[in-house]
Amino acid sequence: MEIRWFGTATISFSYQGYSILFDPFLPMNKELPSPSIDQLAALGDIFITHGHFDHLMHVSRVLKAGDALVYCCEVAADSLLKEGIDEDRIGVIQPGKKLVKGPFEIKVYKGAHIKFDLPLIIKTLLSRRALSNIQNLKTLLQLAKRYPEGEVFVYEITAGGKTVLHLGSLNLDKIETYPKKADLLTLPFQGRSNIDNYAIQFIERLEPKALYLHHFDDSFPPISSRVYTSNFIQLVNARYPNIKVVVPRYEEVIII
Repeated sequence: MEIRWFGTATISFSYQGYSILFDPFLPMNKELPSPSIDQLAALGDIFITHGHFDHLMHVSRVLKAGDALVYCCEVAADSLLKEGIDEDRIGVIQPGKKLVKGPFEIKVYKGAHIKFDLPLIIKTLLSRRALSNIQNLKTLLQLAKRYPEGEVFVYEITAGGKTVLHLGSLNLDKIETYPKKADLLTLPFQGRSNIDNYAIQFIERLEPKALYLHHFDDSFPPISSRVYTSNFIQLVNARYPNIKVVVPRYEEVIII
């Protein structure tokens, strides 16, 4: 299975020439590399982890540029309908749903969204960076209202004898039963001031064989930031020496 990261939480999975795409988003930070809409539209059917703007706001453009279908929660579907997407191209899904797309088997689990901690909120909103990007901040707050979260999903993706457990936000439901020992666990690495120690709990609960970090880039400043991963890698190496941590580069293909 091939995995490719395009920035933020935009990730494609490919096997035997067939691809599926998760949370397509174009970075609002012009200093970052960005895929084209046509490039994303060619990557097959789309799956959404939740309805926030950095996971959904460019989906309409991607759909209009190709013939893919999109699978998402009801709240995200409502957002897409308001943007003129035909309901025939939207599959509303719920936890427990199983789908087959080419060689991929995809199972949906109930997830949860990360809870931003107060130190990070204060640091973000009261920084010089926020003041110098005040117009961007206003736009992002408007987008946050326009794209409500809705239900959050975790996806189990299987193809070629390999399994990936994919998170779009760094949290889990407290009572959901998730599969353990996935070949790869994807972790969106943003949203906490104590993110290194915070992220360890998911390794303890899910026991993956390897980790794949994403969402650590500064794609919508000033709310986002570049999150450095070296301390987390050292922490994982110390506690779980058999677990490899992958920090992808833009559009780098990783094979599991």
